[in-house]
Amino acid sequence: MQARSGANPGARPLRILLAKLGLDTHTVGVTVVAHALREAGMEVIFAGLKQTPEMVARSAIQEDVDVVGISTLCAGHTRSLPRLAELLRSQGAEEKLLIAGGVIPEEDRPLLEQAGVAKIFTMGTDTRAIVEYLSGWWAHRQPGNAAAGIAAAER
Repeated sequence: MQARSGANPGARPLRILLAKLGLDTHTVGVTVVAHALREAGMEVIFAGLKQTPEMVARSAIQEDVDVVGISTLCAGHTRSLPRLAELLRSQGAEEKLLIAGGVIPEEDRPLLEQAGVAKIFTMGTDTRAIVEYLSGWWAHRQPGNAAAGIAAAER
């Protein structure tokens, strides 16, 4: 199956692990995002609810995903996301893109970005913006397509 996500023809689709950390059980947002990513030709794995950073890092490595996406609506992200980023680095998975979305106050962004969260999508972000960002990032990582990926990621 050829991904419609901006990857080179014949390239494998982008693989994304989505998860909910801690006691956050709100699934509407992550479900909408998962559907949009699948519609764009990306492979989506949902790790489930009530995950720990350790469980997510282990799943990301076992599933050999390219992106780890965390949906958060109930705080705790200033502890759990830096811990997840640390675990990915310490387990040799620092090349995986770590993104987050949901209710993340503006004042928490610098801490999360410094910890290793590459992109934060707040509530209300159009799913097309998420697809475009990930498509650009993935295209940039494909051999022979770096210029197109950079242009898409900068939009």
